[in-house]
Parts: sequence; structure tokens; C-alpha cells
Amino acid sequence: MAKGANSPQRPRTASNLLVKVLNLGEQNVRPAVHGGYFFLPSLPKHFLMAEKPMDTWTEEESATVNKVIQECSERFQDYIAAAEKEGQIIYVKEHSIMLNHPRCEDNYVNGSTGSQKEATPLPMMDFAHPTRSPLNLTLFPDEFLKTWNPTFLIRHPALMIPSLYRTCFGKMEWEDFKRPRKEPMAAEVTMRWHRTLYDFYSEHFANDSIWPIVIDADDVMTCPQLVGKYAQLTGLDESKVRYSWDKAGEEELNKLSHVEQRMLSSINASTTIDQSKVAGKVDNDQEVVK
Repeated sequence: MAKGANSPQRPRTASNLLVKVLNLGEQNVRPAVHGGYFFLPSLPKHFLMAEKPMDTWTEEESATVNKVIQECSERFQDYIAAAEKEGQIIYVKEHSIMLNHPRCEDNYVNGSTGSQKEATPLPMMDFAHPTRSPLNLTLFPDEFLKTWNPTFLIRHPALMIPSLYRTCFGKMEWEDFKRPRKEPMAAEVTMRWHRTLYDFYSEHFANDSIWPIVIDADDVMTCPQLVGKYAQLTGLDESKVRYSWDKAGEEELNKLSHVEQRMLSSINASTTIDQSKVAGKVDNDQEVVK
């Protein structure tokens, strides 16, 4: 795919914009770096998976991945416990692929037979007998997932995939593990993780429930009243929602890793909602040319 020099750089999902507009720092929400991403350090599992099946990983590679996943889980659980202790709201975001159980991803990417059956859920606080149902491809047991009220932020794939390609041209490594190629991995260019998790929650909640909520990224940019209504539904203060802010300063930017700088480049350079990033009516043929 050719990258046009003048192609507008639209965001993959606009999740950074959504949390910026919701103004979580003024909402009695437990602070989380960039609104969440507790499992971003687990990137090595995706890089390794793209190169070879799990059964061929060395002991050191397996130990590294298991260690980083466990550390992510512990930070996440510590965050939840601290928020509950202090009476704070818990509102976090995460890319669904980051929550994949390695065995489930191995089954999809490498066709490893039996992998999904070996996908033991992470031990989570307060759940002595964790279970996993067919639609749960995540690291977590069903019981933990069911404690959340989920929102799915969606964007047209014809815009999401090119944005993903742009991130591949930048420096992307973690704990000495690097992206294997300057292009998206198989696990990144599928809606499988989003869809199965959505189906899991649709099956869990009753038909008269508002959950799971689905928001189109365009609506975040073009329909301010929708974001206000969404804030109410999630227990946030609609009056705290904002539509302008200060551009990120150099000191703040210098604290970010290369990966974070790449992911947050658009929102950090902005002071308000950029209407040029609205997808509108997408012409697939034109997007392919770009």
C-alpha cells in the first residue's frame, strides 16, 4: 500500500480524543496513564506470535511474556483495589487485542491446535473458581469480565488500517522485542477480538440493558451532545465534559516513550476537536489508493 504524502492522518479509533473530551481528571476517576493501557507492555507476545507458534518459543521467551503479562495484571488489579478503597470511579480503556490470551491468539495466527483449550484465565482477586466460555478470548475469567460495563468505540476499517500502517513505520519495540516487519501483524488486521468480546457482553446483558454501548468515532467529533449523554450513562458528570484544552507541553512530551509519542501524536498536538479527521462517507476505492 502506497502512503500518500498529503493523506490526512486520521486516528485509528479516536479513543484518546474521547477520554480527553470526557475530562477524566476532573471526574473523580482514579488516574490512569493515558486513560488506561495497562496491558500495553505485553506487546512482546504479539511480536513473538507473528514470528512463530508458542510451542516453539524458548523457555526464556515464554518466561518473559508470562512475566510481563503477570506484571500488567497486578498493576491493573492494584489500580482497581485502590479506586474502590478511595471511593473513586473506575474508567479505563484498552485496545481489545492487548487483552488477548496468548493461546487464543496463537490459535488464530498460527493455527495451533488445542491452544484455545489451554487458555487458562489469569488469577484475579475475589474469583476462586474462574471459568472461560467460548466467546471469551481474553486473559480474564468470565466472572471478572462480567463486573464491567463495556463501551466499544468503533471506526471504519478503511481508515483504521491505514492509520495502523503509519504506526508501523515508527520505532516500535518493548523489552528488546521489536515489531517483526514494517506492516501490521495478522492479529491486528482482524475484527475477531472486538467482535467476540462484544458478543460475549451482548449475551451476558439482558435485552433491555443499555450495555454494551457502541460509539462511532465520528459521533465523538461531530455530536457533542452525544458525548454528554454518554457521560451521564457511565456515571460521569456531564458538566465536566470539555471541547477545548491546552496543547501538550515539551516537558510532558519528553516523559513519553517512542511508542506513546507515536500513539498520542495527534491528540497531543491539538487544542480542540479536529473536524478534518471525521470519516464521513468513506470511498473504499479512494482509500486503497492512499
